[in-house]
Amino acid sequence: MTASPDTGSDDVPLAVTHREIREILATFARSDWTGMELEVRGIRVSVGRHAPPVPSSVLPSASAPSAPVAPPPPAPAPAPVAPVTPVAPAPVSPAATADRTGLVAVHSPAVGAFWVAPSPGQPPFVAVGDHVERDAQLAIVEVMKLMNPVVAPVAGEVVEICAANADLVEYEQVLVWLRPDE
Repeated sequence: MTASPDTGSDDVPLAVTHREIREILATFARSDWTGMELEVRGIRVSVGRHAPPVPSSVLPSASAPSAPVAPPPPAPAPAPVAPVTPVAPAPVSPAATADRTGLVAVHSPAVGAFWVAPSPGQPPFVAVGDHVERDAQLAIVEVMKLMNPVVAPVAGEVVEICAANADLVEYEQVLVWLRPDE
């Protein structure tokens, strides 16, 4: 069998797609597992329910003879706790309570790092108050060194940028709010 440039031997694709990673994470979410580490075609996925999973390099291997494990040392006595003084809640930003009726949300095309400029040291693509045309690039979401453009679905004014430069963003997370032209 001959391998094509897009596949490895036995016609197995070389790259893991975003859809496959989402399916792996969805499977984990539906399971009762506390952690998972998986390597597929050179991509390592490692997730945990309440904390990062323990790396497999520190877990005993199945072929290694198991040595007796010493019980953990007793926990130290808790330190005395000072009385808690109530603190007024932090004020909510006006943007968080703003009426977004009529605004258009621009969503993240993928899970990744959010970048406001084409490269470090360059000016941002847009700022609040800027007018943009339909399909204008607003930002970038970087996924495994692939740059995914975030584009305006409509022409209008940039009302709010919801993520900071270098933030990790989720798939379909609102990144920008636009007030469309009438």
